[in-house]
Amino acid sequence: MAKAPSPRMPEVARITKVEQLLPRAREMVSRTAANMYEGIEIKKGQKVLFINDTTADQLVVQALTTAMLERGAHVNTITLEGFRGLKNAGEMVDSMFSNSWYPGWVWNAAAEADVILLTAFIKFAHAPIPALPNKPLIDNLETVSDLMLSEYEAFPVEIRDTIDEVAWAKLFNCTKVKWTDLEGTDITMSLTPKDWEASTAKTMKQWGVPYLHGHPLLPAPCLEMNGVWVTSSVTFGGPIPRTTMHIEKGKVVKVEGGGDFGDRLRESFSRYEDLHQSRCPGPGVNWITTIGLCTHPKARRSPFFEELEGSARVYAWTFGHRRSGVMHTSVGEGKVSPSYKVIRHMDTFFNTLITDKGVVVENGRLTALDDPKVRQVAAKYGDPDKLLEEIWIPAVSGVNAP
Repeated sequence: MAKAPSPRMPEVARITKVEQLLPRAREMVSRTAANMYEGIEIKKGQKVLFINDTTADQLVVQALTTAMLERGAHVNTITLEGFRGLKNAGEMVDSMFSNSWYPGWVWNAAAEADVILLTAFIKFAHAPIPALPNKPLIDNLETVSDLMLSEYEAFPVEIRDTIDEVAWAKLFNCTKVKWTDLEGTDITMSLTPKDWEASTAKTMKQWGVPYLHGHPLLPAPCLEMNGVWVTSSVTFGGPIPRTTMHIEKGKVVKVEGGGDFGDRLRESFSRYEDLHQSRCPGPGVNWITTIGLCTHPKARRSPFFEELEGSARVYAWTFGHRRSGVMHTSVGEGKVSPSYKVIRHMDTFFNTLITDKGVVVENGRLTALDDPKVRQVAAKYGDPDKLLEEIWIPAVSGVNAP
């Protein structure tokens, strides 16, 4: 059996002053936006609105506000109460991620902004954000101070995009998938050209590209997806007891373990078994609805995760799912009320993913990182060995840690 590499976390300084963040903040507000990179070019005279809450990292908001004001923008901030004291992973994902969305008056204020940056946790891709007449640019700002200063935010976008290009070539139009992970995941998938056509058409319609940089997707739901999915990480929540989900024809049919989180899954799968969503082939909120491959070698968690609560706690944990070789998967996508969507995203870290077009991930290592084309592009910016080395190797209980 393959053995996981030992955990690794770089030495990370604690950030205590806005001044420590200002150089990076100035870079972030003057660069071209890219998917899964925090930051966007802010122009003189633009109206920027931060939708903030009391549990987000206020140093991040202050530093970016200062940098935007320096560029001549007009910046306003709405600070909501947030989810103070909230640390339970299951409660976080079911409250902050998919329920209790921003109050309506926030969007009335947003109707005057050119750019809206969300530091109070919400995933606008999954939330019913109203159509705003001013059509502002809206983006999540999912970071805390030490992540803002990490190697991730300084990594050349050209390298990241080349990594994605090489990885995508082994995914796109594949017909067979074998996915295993050292926690116990063991899944097979069969895909058709029709599956790929529908999947890429959806991405083109929503984002204007066939795949998202940093997050290329396999088609889902998939009726020819069977096996066992095992995880101990809720993407937008934190660690959970190991949870085993048995999958038949694209649906979770049985949940074992998981503690409180496993109970949440079982309860909601039963309660909403007759709920029908048009995107899924049948009723229920137990369909596998996302299967994403993450591709960035410099993504990591914040080592200060346990100290944080609410929005900052989410960002300190979830940033790690962007790491190369991570499989990011969701179950459910049922909107059960005007303000509640049942959807949970989870991650596996020591994956092996093989398609009929080649090995995409091997024991947690994204093979694209070792591709000659990627190394050639990396050489333009420095030592490829250093640039393409994963900065962080997660500690997973029972796999490479107690």
